[in-house]
Amino acid sequence: MKRFFLLAVCFLFAAPYLWATHNIAGEITVRCIGGLQYEVTVATYTNTQSPADRCELTISWGDNTFSIAPRTNGVQNNICPNAGDGFDLVSSGYPFTKQNLYKQIHNYPGQGTYTISIIDPNRVAGINNIQNSVNIPFYLETTFTIDPNIGCNSTPILTTFPLDKACVGHCFYHNPGAYDPDNDSLSYSIGPCLDTLGNPLVGWLMPIGGSVVIDAVTGDLSWCSPTAQGKYNLVIYIDEWRTMPNGLRVKIGTVLRDFNIDVSQSCNNENPDIPELPDLCVDAGTLINFSFPVTDPDASQLARLQGYGGPFNVTPAATVTPNNIPQATPYVPNAVFNWQTNCDRVRLQPWVVTFKVTDNGSPALADIESMRITVVSQGPVFLNATPQGSQMNLDWGVNPCDPVGNYCRGYRVYRRQGPSAWNPAQCETGVPAYTGFVLIGTVLGINTTTFVDNNGGNGLIPGVDYCYRVCAFFNDGAESYASPEACSELRRDVPVITNVDVMTTSTTAGDMFVRWVNAIPNGVDFDTIQYPGPWKLELTRSNGFSYLNPLTLVATSTAATFNQLDTSATDNSLNTTDSAYTYRLAFYYTDPLNGFTLVGNSQPASSVYLTATPSDNTVTLSWQYAVPWTNFEYAIYRFNTTTSVWDSIALAPSSLSYIDTGLVNGREYCYYITAHGSYFNPTLPPVMYNRSQRVCATPQDLTPPCAPNLAVNSDCFIGLNQLIWTNPMNMNCGTDDVVSYNIYYSLVEGDPLVLLTTISVAGDTMLSLNNLSSVAACYAITAVDSFGNESVQSNVICVDNCPEYILPNVFTPNGDNTNDFFIPFPYRYIKDVEVRIYDRWGVLVFQTTDPNIRWDGRDMNTRKLCTDGVYYYTAVVNEIRLEGVIPRELKGFVHLFGKDIGQFQ
Repeated sequence: MKRFFLLAVCFLFAAPYLWATHNIAGEITVRCIGGLQYEVTVATYTNTQSPADRCELTISWGDNTFSIAPRTNGVQNNICPNAGDGFDLVSSGYPFTKQNLYKQIHNYPGQGTYTISIIDPNRVAGINNIQNSVNIPFYLETTFTIDPNIGCNSTPILTTFPLDKACVGHCFYHNPGAYDPDNDSLSYSIGPCLDTLGNPLVGWLMPIGGSVVIDAVTGDLSWCSPTAQGKYNLVIYIDEWRTMPNGLRVKIGTVLRDFNIDVSQSCNNENPDIPELPDLCVDAGTLINFSFPVTDPDASQLARLQGYGGPFNVTPAATVTPNNIPQATPYVPNAVFNWQTNCDRVRLQPWVVTFKVTDNGSPALADIESMRITVVSQGPVFLNATPQGSQMNLDWGVNPCDPVGNYCRGYRVYRRQGPSAWNPAQCETGVPAYTGFVLIGTVLGINTTTFVDNNGGNGLIPGVDYCYRVCAFFNDGAESYASPEACSELRRDVPVITNVDVMTTSTTAGDMFVRWVNAIPNGVDFDTIQYPGPWKLELTRSNGFSYLNPLTLVATSTAATFNQLDTSATDNSLNTTDSAYTYRLAFYYTDPLNGFTLVGNSQPASSVYLTATPSDNTVTLSWQYAVPWTNFEYAIYRFNTTTSVWDSIALAPSSLSYIDTGLVNGREYCYYITAHGSYFNPTLPPVMYNRSQRVCATPQDLTPPCAPNLAVNSDCFIGLNQLIWTNPMNMNCGTDDVVSYNIYYSLVEGDPLVLLTTISVAGDTMLSLNNLSSVAACYAITAVDSFGNESVQSNVICVDNCPEYILPNVFTPNGDNTNDFFIPFPYRYIKDVEVRIYDRWGVLVFQTTDPNIRWDGRDMNTRKLCTDGVYYYTAVVNEIRLEGVIPRELKGFVHLFGKDIGQFQ
């Protein structure tokens, strides 16, 4: 079978009526019309001396459908009825070369990622870095995404030809001149040409001589320097990136440009030169205007300057003068770039501007220079911060920029304690973390210019100087400059809690001590004339760390003179063993008409709640609280059963946990902690001490062994998985007791691992699983000690099947019992397939889900033998993989010969 297949392929490649030198370069671009409708343009560049010419091309849309697209450019004549005949590029300096544009509109079935592709029988002859290029099919593809989160999106537009000229011993420079009509960012890379399956072309070589590199940001390609004349082809990948509403930057498409470089043997001239140009960052509305020299070392050569990139394709458009006009001298002393920016040019990614200077040598040599221009938005021109109770009310000016297509989505609000003395540098947008500001909120809509900062509902801290900044943010993730800084303090017009201290630990008779500092009656913080007495305080509590219903009234204090108001209370009969408690004070004045009227509430404050977790010879202490002040250190106390005294055993700064080690298993140990806190405000106590409840724990051996390290040797050809792991007792990780191992597995990656088997001998550290129908699986292992403690799972190792499914490209259904069916070569790990075969007009002639296919060359509707020729197929091969059954798309062509070709064997 394989011998016959290879001979048949050789025969086909040798047949001149089937193959003719043709394709030089090309690409596919996509334009969104609206909804699910897209217009595709296939651009190919072909040899006009070739007898082959394509009035139309078959486009594979990536959704298992095909269309025939007519050529749309050039004069329509009798050569191509109902189609153009292409455009000759001789006037552009490319003799014997024609540009062909094929356009077609397609309606897609729904959202998804689609790969549009075309296959044309072959390339031009004599491409140095593609073996036997004349007999290699020419393949182009472009991938793009349809997603309602992306909107109506088009691929990048390329403004230069995928053709260029170079010379042996001279550096070569090129830029595809790409820009994105949707303002998406672009990145660039290079790679091999592709075969008809979209895989790297076997036999393709990197062009020889020096190095071929491309700038990932600007797209500047350089080759320094070619060492051999001839034609070279490579692929430039132009990836399109979109910043999504959630802030993630995702790739939404890739244009593949098959690019041709024609290298001449000798040149009598040198490259012209453009000096290196610095990147710029400007405020929206800035007029960018600068000049730069363009030189050519050959006095007899003329220079031509051109500009490419996004700024040349927007309104108002950038200009470079002189542009595309041959000059009378080899030196252009005052090449001038001019671009009036505006708010519509604001975006996250820089605008890339590329300048290209070309001489008129034979061949013409060139130099390119790219620069990046970032356009940023001014921020809100004012910001106000007004205190009210325990919150701060902010308002600011509308952002001056709302770019079309990259609209202002809203504002980000930042806060810090104390003034920052920070002024944004040129193009320093947003609010950097080094300034000490923290993001506290986001509002949507350019006209939403207010925000209430109540510290997430917990209220702000009295006496703290709160400072704020606001910046706008845009659809692509760009940010404006920050607003001016606004600072303000809360008024001390309500009480401030300073202590919530556990006095007694009990399930029924626990005691809690609460202390506070009352408002300052100085006429500025609290005005006793505006809010006259008598005054009243109400202390209420709720269970846990949040001030939530149901609430319990703890104490009430009423006084006719301000200094007679209580400043503390004791709460009794509590279950301080099992619960923390949160307290809040309400402060009232006497309204002459309505009686007691609320002035405001203090911030809630909770007690400190301690937990103790025993393990092998240790107890781990951890604690929680929710208070408006800052606890900066914690004293840990342990009860000494010998002296009956609570000993201070440690002072833990800032951490909310402590591990007490060196303890005796089976002995009870009791603890409490004292939190040391402060408001760091001179009008409030400098240090506040608040105790947790007391808690006891008994250490015991609850420590599992360390997890083993797992390795898996897999052979998918014979169905073997061999698991090998380490004994934790040999790992120097503190494990001294292992009696068995549990083996876990799943057949699909991501599914929960379930128990496969248990190995009951600690010295057995290998398990072989033989004669498997599928080796695809994930494995992990745990170790178990004599106390029944099981370790965490080891590293998870996943192994996969090695599916194989290969189709021939010729068969002969002539009834000679040799090669009569279109069938795959021997395959493995294939569940089923979906094969569709089309004639050159896109008519479906055969389809099946049988992996063996067995097409006998007959039309499935008429049952007549199909005519000899090339048939296109698509195949969705459902492979049994670790991820489950995974479809893989194949596409290509098969040659059907109904007549006997045995004479060629």
